[in-house]
Amino acid sequence: MAYHYTTKLIDTALTYPDYRRVIMATLASSPADATAEKMRPYLKSNSALMDDYDENYRITPALLDAVNTGPATTWLVITEGWCGDAAFNVPLFHVLEKLVPEKVKLRLVLRDSNPEIMDAHLTDGGRSIPKLIALSDDLKPLGFWGPRPAGLQQLMKQWKDDGMELRELIPKVHGWYDADKTRTLQQELARMVKRYS
Repeated sequence: MAYHYTTKLIDTALTYPDYRRVIMATLASSPADATAEKMRPYLKSNSALMDDYDENYRITPALLDAVNTGPATTWLVITEGWCGDAAFNVPLFHVLEKLVPEKVKLRLVLRDSNPEIMDAHLTDGGRSIPKLIALSDDLKPLGFWGPRPAGLQQLMKQWKDDGMELRELIPKVHGWYDADKTRTLQQELARMVKRYS
C-alpha cells in the first residue's frame, strides 16, 4: 500500500529529544491502562539503554562518507519507547543526525498513535518496529530500513519458529546487539544511502 508523506506529518513528528522527553514523561506518570502497565518495565530498561547509547555510539567512517556524499534527506522512523529493537537502533540514527544535520533530519512517529502509516510499512504482515523511511526533499521515499538488521531478523524468525517465548527471546536479542556493536546496522544504512545517492 502506497503512503502519501506530507509536510504536516514531518512538521508534527517528534525530534529525538522530543521522543526521549515523551518516554520520560510516560515513566513519570501513572500507567493509563493495563497495557501501559505491562510495557512499563520495557520502557524503563530501554530508557537506560538509550542513555548509554546516546553517549557511546560512534559512527563508522564508511557510513559517514556514504551520508556525506548523498543527498539531504529526512529519516522518518516509526517507533515506540517500549520496543527493544528501537532502543538499540534509534539512538544511532540520532548520533548520525548530530554529525551531519545538513544530510539527515531525523523525525519520529509513534506506532500506536499512527496506525495508518504503520500499516503502510508492515514487515511480513506484522507491525514490527522501528521502521526507517528515508525521504527526499519533496518527500518521495528513497529507501527503507528495519525493523532490525537482516541477520538478526532471520534469527528471530528461526527462534520464533522454534517456539521460543518473549522472555527467552529478549536476552538472545540483547546478546546479538551487544556482540555486533552496531556494525551490521551501519553497513546496512551505508548500503541504503549508496542506493539512493
